[in-house]
Amino acid sequence: MSSPTTPLVDHIVILIPYSFLSAPPSWFSDLFHFYPGGRHSDGLTENTLVLLADGSYLEFIAFVPGVDPEKRAAHQWGKKKEGTVVDWAVTLPSSSSPSSAEEEARFLEQEKQFHEIQKRVRDANAGIVYGDLRRGGRTRPDGEVLKWAVAFPKHDDGGPVEPGTVPFWCLDVTARDLRVPYTNPGVTKHPIGAVGVAKVEVLPEKQKAVESAGGVYDTILDTEETAEIGKSWKIGSPVGEKVHSGGVIRLDASDGLARVNISFFTDDPGLVGKSVGGEVDEDHTLTFHLVAAFDGKV
Repeated sequence: MSSPTTPLVDHIVILIPYSFLSAPPSWFSDLFHFYPGGRHSDGLTENTLVLLADGSYLEFIAFVPGVDPEKRAAHQWGKKKEGTVVDWAVTLPSSSSPSSAEEEARFLEQEKQFHEIQKRVRDANAGIVYGDLRRGGRTRPDGEVLKWAVAFPKHDDGGPVEPGTVPFWCLDVTARDLRVPYTNPGVTKHPIGAVGVAKVEVLPEKQKAVESAGGVYDTILDTEETAEIGKSWKIGSPVGEKVHSGGVIRLDASDGLARVNISFFTDDPGLVGKSVGGEVDEDHTLTFHLVAAFDGKV
């Protein structure tokens, strides 16, 4: 059972071409059951979601056609390559609340917990800190109002951190299952049997970034013993203990450009050990590795 201040995987952000939303290639549409997303309030991006049985989700996001190049370049993911994992978020253990007053009280308690984590990371002097929580939200097509708060990492001198090097935070103000309705019938049944995030492999370009990120992970997560090169930490998910054996964060220097790789737990024995995905463009493919939901080697 996770403690109140143990980070859990909230969601993974994957940048895709807009055509993957409007006319997805068959290899892409055959991977997951997609849940409707929509256009963001800034008008620059649209998304579609993949809800997972462990309570986390994938956000496949795309820049809309005709977007102003300068506005795209200024976006936090605007310079990222399509067909790559561009960022990921963690949250804190939460539960549904029956009234708005109780939801607000629950969030204020989570905000207090986040401030404790924020202070620990700052005191670790790793070179990376977390900014304060900023509230956000959106209204669903059915009129339901969703509210949340996010906090992003930055260097201690105020400079930006390469997205994905360490996670950003996403805490719910309204009940989490309104934003992530993974309990709805059938929405977490996927052709590849994906039930949760098995591994987030973070590979910064520079060794200094590896060292700074390692200081953050040492502060917020428990170390995982592994035979792999690099360092690993344990990571949970909102209801992961019900569907898989628990995820891992692995950190090491990249052999090229900075990148983040994702592996999934699958409940399909025939797909264990395989990689799935396909071609995004003539120079790049998007692939995910699959491991057994329980007793699998991540």
